[in-house]
Amino acid sequence: MPSKTSELAIAGFYDGIYLFYEKANSFLTFGLDLYWRRRAAGLARAAAPGAASALDACCGTGDFTLALRRAYGPALKLSGADLSEPMLSLARPKDRSIDFTRAESKALPFPDGGFDLVTISFATRNLNIDRAALLASLREFRRVLKPGGTFVNLETTRPANGLVRAGMDLYVKALIALLNRLSPKSRSSYLFLRNTILTWYRAAEFDELLLEAGFSRASHRVLCPGAVAVHTAVK
Repeated sequence: MPSKTSELAIAGFYDGIYLFYEKANSFLTFGLDLYWRRRAAGLARAAAPGAASALDACCGTGDFTLALRRAYGPALKLSGADLSEPMLSLARPKDRSIDFTRAESKALPFPDGGFDLVTISFATRNLNIDRAALLASLREFRRVLKPGGTFVNLETTRPANGLVRAGMDLYVKALIALLNRLSPKSRSSYLFLRNTILTWYRAAEFDELLLEAGFSRASHRVLCPGAVAVHTAVK
C-alpha cells in the first residue's frame, strides 16, 4: 500500500483476497469469528429490538449481514455497504432480499436518519487511517441513523488482561510474519493490518471516541477470550 493509506487502497487489498476471505477468517480465529458475529447480532437485537431498518457498513462478503437477518428475521429491511465490489459479488447471492451497495464509509449514499440500526464488524480498524478519518466514518454512521437509533460495532480490542494481551500480540506478529514469507508482494498490506490490531483502542477508549463522534451514550461488552468487544452507542 502507499505510505499514505486510503480507504480505497484498503479496499484494493480485500479485492485481492475476497475468494478465500471467509475461510481465512475462520482458520485464523479457530472458528470463533462465527461465534462472535452471532453473539454481536444477538446483542444488536437486544439493544434495538424494534428496529425496522438496518445498515451493515463495510459488510464485506455479508457474514454479519446474514447474522443480522437470522437474529431479526425477514421483517427487518436490511442493507449492506462496502467499497470492495468483489467482496459484494459474494455477498449478493447469499440473500437477494438484502440491498448491497458499493460505497465509501465516509460518504454513504443514504439520507440523514434513514436507519434504526447501523452495524459494522471487524472493519472499523481499517477506517483508522488516522484519528480524523475514523471520526469522519463514525460521524457518517451516526448521520444515517434515526434519532434514538443504535450503532453496534464488533471489533478486536486491546485485552485488559496482560497475559491475554501478550498472547494476542505474539500470535498476530507471528501470523503476519508467516503471511509476509508466503506473499512478500503484500508485505505492506499485511503490516498495515498488523498495526491496526496492535495499536487499536482499548474498549473504554473506543467508548470515549464514540462520544466524541456525537453519540449520546456508549457502552461495550468484551467477548471470550477477551480480544473482541461489542460496542453499542445511541444517537
